[in-house]
Order: sequence, then structure tokens, then C-alpha cells
Amino acid sequence: MQTEEQRRVARILDGHIEDFGYFLERYSEEAFAIVSRLVPQQEDAEELVQDAFVRAFNRLETFEGRSSFSTWICRIAYTTAVSWLRKRHVKYLSMDDQPQLSETEIDETLDDETRVEELRRTIELLKPDEQTLITLYYYDNRPLQDIAYILDVEPTTLATRLHRIRRKLYFLMKHGTNR
Repeated sequence: MQTEEQRRVARILDGHIEDFGYFLERYSEEAFAIVSRLVPQQEDAEELVQDAFVRAFNRLETFEGRSSFSTWICRIAYTTAVSWLRKRHVKYLSMDDQPQLSETEIDETLDDETRVEELRRTIELLKPDEQTLITLYYYDNRPLQDIAYILDVEPTTLATRLHRIRRKLYFLMKHGTNR
């Protein structure tokens, strides 16, 4: 049984291209929210969202309905933004050589309400994929299956990535950064 979104996609593919406006209207803010977290300049973020929707339109026949259209377009928007950032050779802090931290140490720091603003600033220092994972999971409360699809990773790897990102945030908050 086809969903409403799949029926709309079929109509667009049959030549009713004006129906694509439904998806633009319905999902552009959500796509912009993801892109703007990665690319803080509003003009660049708006242009990247437009690029993502153009890509989606041009690849509409690849939408199979295994995920919602929202998740599908967010994945395209995310990959568009990450590609844009890679082309600009943006550098990010690596935590590969940092000391191991216990979950208790991490939780004590991250649960402190007085550090919420510091945490938000520290999140901005993360790599784009890390920022997106934190945002989708903790702020947007997206299901892990959707996040896995958007980020193009296996769902089982997300818990490990979340743990590593939390360690990184703890380290940055505890030891400061060279801002």
C-alpha cells in the first residue's frame, strides 16, 4: 500500500511537477534546521537547502518509501552540507589521542544545568557529522533508525559514536579550548 508521499512522488514523476511544491513547503524548514547547524551563514545554508531540493527533485525516482520523505530529504540536505564543508577544508578537533574518561565523569559534567550555554558553544567545535548526530538525537529526538539513514551509517554504530562525542564534549568543557 502506497503512502500519501509515495502517491505524490508518483504524480510528480508522471509529469505533475507542480506537486513538488508540497514537499518544498512541508520540509524546507526541517532541512534548513539541519543545514544551518552545520553551516551557520544563513545565505549559504539557504543555498544549500535549495541545492538539496534540486538534487531530490532530480533523483525523485530513487525515493522508494523505505523511509519518510522527511528523512530522505534531510539525508540529502545533510550530505549536501557536509560536501560543501569538505570542499572548504574546515578543520576540527580530534579526540583520538585524548585520555579515557569514565561515564560518571562525563555524566557529572554534562548534567550540570549551569553549563548548558557552555555546552552549546562547545558543540559548535565538533565536526559537522558529530554536531548533526547530537542535534538529531538529543534536540530533535529523532529515532535512531532515521538518524542512521540520514547519516548513512548502521544503527548499531550510533551508540558508539554518541559515547565518543560525549567524551569529546566532556574533555573540551573540562580542559577548555583554544577558541
